[in-house]
Amino acid sequence: MKKLRIGILGTSNHFLKRIVLPLMETQFCEAYAIGSRNIEKSAAMAKEFGIPLWYGSYEAVLSDPEVDMVYIPLPNHLHREWVEKSIEAGKPVLCEKPLGMNADEAEAMIQKAQDAGVPIMEGFMYRFHPMWERVWNIVRTNQIGAIQYVHTSFSYNNPSASNIRNKPECGGGALMDIGCYAISVARFIFGREPQRLMALQTAHPDFGTDMHSSAIMDFGGPRATFTVSTTSQPFQKVDIVGTAGSITVHIPFNTFVDVPAKFTVVDGVGSREVEFPASNAYGIMFDAFAKAVMEGSSLPLPAIDAINNMKVIDAVRHSAEKGEWVIL
Repeated sequence: MKKLRIGILGTSNHFLKRIVLPLMETQFCEAYAIGSRNIEKSAAMAKEFGIPLWYGSYEAVLSDPEVDMVYIPLPNHLHREWVEKSIEAGKPVLCEKPLGMNADEAEAMIQKAQDAGVPIMEGFMYRFHPMWERVWNIVRTNQIGAIQYVHTSFSYNNPSASNIRNKPECGGGALMDIGCYAISVARFIFGREPQRLMALQTAHPDFGTDMHSSAIMDFGGPRATFTVSTTSQPFQKVDIVGTAGSITVHIPFNTFVDVPAKFTVVDGVGSREVEFPASNAYGIMFDAFAKAVMEGSSLPLPAIDAINNMKVIDAVRHSAEKGEWVIL
């Protein structure tokens, strides 16, 4: 069976912890080449995990004619540069979320890709977990009634001054790193865009990033709220409440890959736990993207979704800065 040979830009901890092993189990993908500005790092990772080629630059990966697609797990502020260089090299690109530093960047990248006829997708892996497919089916078949509100909590405690997530110039902070999930999941569940929002952010006293971000998003009556934090106990949960029941997704985003995932449904009949066999959303995402590229079919996450999510992120910043509702 044909597999797309993937070129990986960077030897990030994210790639090591969450991506390299799932890639080994995919149906349509092969980790083929990895590049780093430090060739010793790329060589060590390649040899450890059986990646055939390693390079001492990102450009070398893009120049390899055998690379079929590119995966970009680089820091947020580097996304646009290397997405655009991937497009110029004619390589389909799967880029980690969020796609850009703002909506203008996301639009520019996507326009460039469309003009060149190169597939591009933002890597929101949670959308590919079978658990979320079941949640969506319960919602869209009205099993818990009309959705009234969605609330997302997502936090971790990262005190490291050297960590890229604590550097504002690199796109760090709670909103960009994990708030993007809270925005995405609300838009996904409602199936439309918020009409307006009000937000509050608290800056870290040392780093200058937003260490707490909260918002209320008005979806035309029903609403979504979230709080995300980089200085709190690790925690994540999504509550979806309708007129006839509710769903609680207990670990909605960083779902464990070695134990069953589950969510709780409460309705007029009673309460139940819905479980799913252990699966890896990253591997499923890579296969879905690669399959669409090979078939020339529509991408599983359309480009407009990345733009619209970034527009809401921009609106959260604007609302927090001005202390007022922002119309979208």
